[in-house]
Amino acid sequence: MGKLSQWPPHLEDLLNACPGRYWQEIAWCVGSPSLMADLPDHWGQREDESARMEFTTWLETADRTGFDMAGERVDTASLRLGHRFERNIQAWLAFHSDWTVLAANHVIQLGKRTAGEIDLIIRNEVACVHLELAVKFYLSSAGSSQWETWRGIDPVDRLDLKLAKFQQQLRLSEDAAVAQIFEEQGLHITERRAWMKGWFFEHYSRIARPVLPKNASPNCHVGWWCHEGDWEQIWSSAGQWVLLDPAHWLRVRHDPTDVHPLHSNPLLPQGKRKSNAWMVVQVENEGGTYKEINRGVVVKNHWPEV
Repeated sequence: MGKLSQWPPHLEDLLNACPGRYWQEIAWCVGSPSLMADLPDHWGQREDESARMEFTTWLETADRTGFDMAGERVDTASLRLGHRFERNIQAWLAFHSDWTVLAANHVIQLGKRTAGEIDLIIRNEVACVHLELAVKFYLSSAGSSQWETWRGIDPVDRLDLKLAKFQQQLRLSEDAAVAQIFEEQGLHITERRAWMKGWFFEHYSRIARPVLPKNASPNCHVGWWCHEGDWEQIWSSAGQWVLLDPAHWLRVRHDPTDVHPLHSNPLLPQGKRKSNAWMVVQVENEGGTYKEINRGVVVKNHWPEV
């Protein structure tokens, strides 16, 4: 494990301390900025600084005991991004010195009715937490701060709908019938929190002064997006551009063998996309590692039409 040069550590410092790419992926999932700042009612958000501080403890313990991530790397390689993100958080918590995972992907049955599913129930010495997780990539469709104008690569996915779903999921553990079941199992939920990590992408024509969603975290990840027809205006042979497979969207540092160079031709390979979109990154080579300078999404020309 590398040495931490500052305290509390920045994400960059955590990434430097990680001994491998998969560890860096977990560090990003835990220590990257939240997409949204605190919202009222049932929304809860761990402070990014606290999460990064807890990750350093985890990293030191894992390094000291020789924790091997190889099995997890194989298990998560083919998972969809949302499930991969959840598994990374679970791997961190499962080896954490303070937290105990009591339930993961816990389906709530009320008689013959399925009431819902809880991502995680975790406990430490002072709290029992219902935690919901998501990793999202939202694009601005209108240069507006209104949540409904921020859409996923699949435009059916909208920020306003996801936040409403978070509210619904977090209320599940407050339902009287569900709370009674938990009490019978010796569980008393004391806190409800939600983690949503990922990226907001503003249109490239507005990226110099991006309009972010209302209540966006002030330090959230921000990239740009463009239609396929506009890509040639952005691509430049002067920069070093690579294409990311979906399996590596949760990383901000890349092994050269894991990416697809776009050196000499702005044409995007049709067989290297996900849901009619390409994740492209401008990088710099630092000691054999590609570090991201900026990230963008190139979508088909009909986006955001469904």
